[in-house]
This record gives sequence, structure tokens and C-alpha cells, in this order.
Amino acid sequence: MRDVIASNGVVVAADPMAACAGAEIMRGGGNAVDAVVAALLAECVCQPHNVGLGGYAGTMILHSSSHDRVFAIDFDSVAPAAAAPGMFPTEACTHNWDIAGDGVSTIPGINEYGCLCVTAPPIVAGLALALERFGVLSFGDVALPAERLARDGFRVDSRLADALALYAAYADPESARTLLPGGVPPRAGELLVQKDLAALIAGLRRQGPGAFYSGEIPRRIVERIRRGRGILEEPDFGAVAPRIEEPVALRCGEYEVFTPGPPAGGITALQILNVVRNADLVPTDLATPKHYRLLIEAARHAWAERFEYLGDPLVVDVPIDEMLSDRRARETLARIESGVSPVGTAVGASGSEHTVHLVAVDRDRNMVSLTATHGSWFGSMVGIEGLGIVLGHGMSRFDPIPGRPNSIAPGKRVQHNMSPIVILRNGKPYCAIGLPGGRMIVNASALLAHALTTFGLSCGEAMSLPRFHVDGSGPAVVDSEELACKMAGIGCPVGFRDQRVGGPVAGALVARETGLLMAASEAGHACVAAV
Repeated sequence: MRDVIASNGVVVAADPMAACAGAEIMRGGGNAVDAVVAALLAECVCQPHNVGLGGYAGTMILHSSSHDRVFAIDFDSVAPAAAAPGMFPTEACTHNWDIAGDGVSTIPGINEYGCLCVTAPPIVAGLALALERFGVLSFGDVALPAERLARDGFRVDSRLADALALYAAYADPESARTLLPGGVPPRAGELLVQKDLAALIAGLRRQGPGAFYSGEIPRRIVERIRRGRGILEEPDFGAVAPRIEEPVALRCGEYEVFTPGPPAGGITALQILNVVRNADLVPTDLATPKHYRLLIEAARHAWAERFEYLGDPLVVDVPIDEMLSDRRARETLARIESGVSPVGTAVGASGSEHTVHLVAVDRDRNMVSLTATHGSWFGSMVGIEGLGIVLGHGMSRFDPIPGRPNSIAPGKRVQHNMSPIVILRNGKPYCAIGLPGGRMIVNASALLAHALTTFGLSCGEAMSLPRFHVDGSGPAVVDSEELACKMAGIGCPVGFRDQRVGGPVAGALVARETGLLMAASEAGHACVAAV
């Protein structure tokens, strides 16, 4: 994957229009935080299957040059006050529904689809907090490109055309009208205009983002949810409370890798990284069967602990320090070398893209890595007519079985897999990277961080490596047939996945020799906007 070189700044997104929106804001005086927020707001317009203003969660990791510190911002879903353990009978639940076409055909459960699975959307509040604390422009300034995209429209590509056709087929009539006022999905190359969404964004620009959480907007959302027998109420919007938090971090020689803590997924990626960095690897081990065997076995152990311990740290006791300790990593490595496998259970589908990841770096080397999501494609598939938004399905990410760390409780944040990363080198901002992809995010993030820190790869080189996935006791998969054959040859059989593991990586780093920025996106060269 070829890296783009830039001197002053760069914005990397899943869509060229979003990258250009972020670059426009940066050229107009905004910093990296302003730019990444503008880019995500644009993604909410042009990637409505993956994210939206009604999405269920986002998380951000950033290096602030003025503070000379790394911060995490959590804007996760919070279970409604009426949520209760056991509200989703397990026989009525599924985590296997995937209309993206990756071969999963299970009918969606009540925790995935419909009004019962929605939460008060935290995306707007999270972006507003990021701007307030770390941006230099107002929400009104940075939301202008997104409003323009929604008002004037844009040409639909084939992927979005397919997604909207599926939405039209699966959604109820009211929800279908939310995105498709004429009732007919646009074909590739046709113009998509979203007047209701443009009006919503324009209103937030005038009144401020707080208007999303009081007054007419939550009232209209709640009226719709009540008609669908959901439990969301207006006071739940007041409980949306994004948080600036200390990130979790792992030192790897001259590097320090940062990611948001639980309930985000990055702690599991750091656990994997902590094991492999303690192994006796040499440069020629990169991308070899030996390398991937170690990654896969480390992931098995880390996922076993994830299922056992992780939930909202504000509600349950998560032993973060112990999970990331060197002692724990060395013990796990010893078990791997002795052939000891963790006790675990097979799990359901791991998801595909259904999310977006964005990166921005500016001339002052403020550095931001941001992931946000609906959940699955179009989330709950519940649309709010007149507002132009579809709601995510935050409740689907809870464990439906009571008494576990990630079980449902009122006011509890849901565990998720998003794992944006920022890396410092000798205390200075070095790299921001991440990807979408459901559970596949976690293992891919560990691989990327290991490639960048241990082997010194660029972002483009790191994202070109084969990727693997395992999240239970079932077989691992890799997305390289050649690697799968080689691993069978060393007695480590894995499956071959003929689709990429995880979604498109976005990343940027500061080149060691020149100090220039090197950025790349698996979504395509046009998704990198240099400033």
C-alpha cells in the first residue's frame, strides 16, 4: 500500500468526500481535532450504512501538542434507565445477522433489530466534547461541509447503492422513507440528496450540538421508539455523558502505544502486543508462520480474558493493570510455548466493516485516531422520519445473559471492539492508526502496532500485511492463502478467509528521517487528503 507524503497535515477517512471535508477545515485554520470531527460528520452523510448522527458509539485517542499529553474520549452508548437484566431472552437474540453479504444468514434478533435495541445516540455529544476541549473552531464551523453534502447531494457509488437497496428491502416503510423519501434507492452514479438530514445539521449549527439532547429532537425520537415498543425515554438523552479519560498504554522499547480503555476493545489488542513483544523475534520473522502462530495463540489467551473480565469499569471491577502487566505477559508466553491453550468457547460472527475509522494530523503534530459506528449495517434499521437519521443498536453489544461483566444494567456503558491507536516515539507523536471491522478490529490492531513498533514499518507497509482473526476456541483464519498453507506446514492449521480480515485501515505517521507525514488508507488513495 503506497503512502502519501505531506508536510503540513493530513486527513485519512473511509470516503474521499469526508477526507476532503476534513482537509477543508484544516486549511481554514482548524487543527487535527476540528478536521477529524468535520470528516466524521461528513461520513455520517456519505456513509449512512456504517455511521450516522444516530450511531451507537465512538471513541477517540489523541495527542494534544498544547498539553503534550495523550487523551482518550469515550462516547459510548448508555443503557436506558428502563433496561433490565434478562430483557433479551437468549433464544430471541443473535449476533450473527449481517446484511453485508459475507455469508451469514441468521435472522436478526430483538437485540439487533428494531426499537428495543436502541440507545440515546452519543455521537454528537462526543464530537462536541472533543471540539470544546481540544479544537479551535466551533461545531457550526466544522459541520458546514457535512451540511453542504447533505443539502446538495453527492453521486452514489456502487457499494452505497447496494447498501441502500438492502435497506429499502429490509427496513419498515417509515424507516425506509427516512433515507429514501421517494421510496426508491438510488443507483450507482445517481445523486443522493438528504434534505431532512441537512436541516438537522443546519439546526445544530445554529443552536449548538446540545439541541440534539433536549427539546424537539429527542421528543421525536422517543415518539418513534414508543410506537415500536422500545424503552428509550427523553431522560435517557440527559444521561448521555461522553468522558475524557486516561488511556491505557504499553511501552515497547522507544515506543509507547496508547488506546482508549474499557469498555473499548484496545486493552485486548495491547495484551496481544505485550505477549509478542516479549518473544524472541528477529526482523526476518516478520509475516512468517512463526510470527502469526505467536499472534494467534496470544490472541486466544487475550480473548479468553476479555470474555471473562471486561465490562464497563464504572460498574464492574476490571483488573486493567494486571491484564497489562509484564508478569502476566510472560506467563502467557510460557503457556503458549508449552502448548497450553486457554479454556474458552466458540463465539458467533465477528462482523465486517459496519464502522468507520479516521485519522488526522496537523502542522503542530496534534494527532487524532477516531472510530465510530452504527454497529451492523444501518444499526437497528430504525429511521426517524423528518430527521434523516437511522439509530444504532447499542443494546446489541451487551451480553444478554445476566450476571456477567458485560450484562445489561441501567446506565451501563456497553463493551465494544473499537481500538483506535496513537503511538509516541521517544515521547513525541509518531503514529495514528486504526480500522473498522467488529471483533476483527482487535487482532488487526495488535498486528499493526507490532509491525509499526517492532519492525519499523510505515502505515502503508503495515496495512499490506496478511491479517488473522480468532476470538474463541474455534479455528483461526488468515486472509492469505499462501500463509495458510505455510502455517499448515508447521503444524498450525488455520482457515483461509477469501475476504480481507477487518475493514480498511487508515493511518499516518511522522517519518523518522524527514519529519514529513506518511499516510495511507486501504479504502483508496483518494481517501487521503494532504494539507
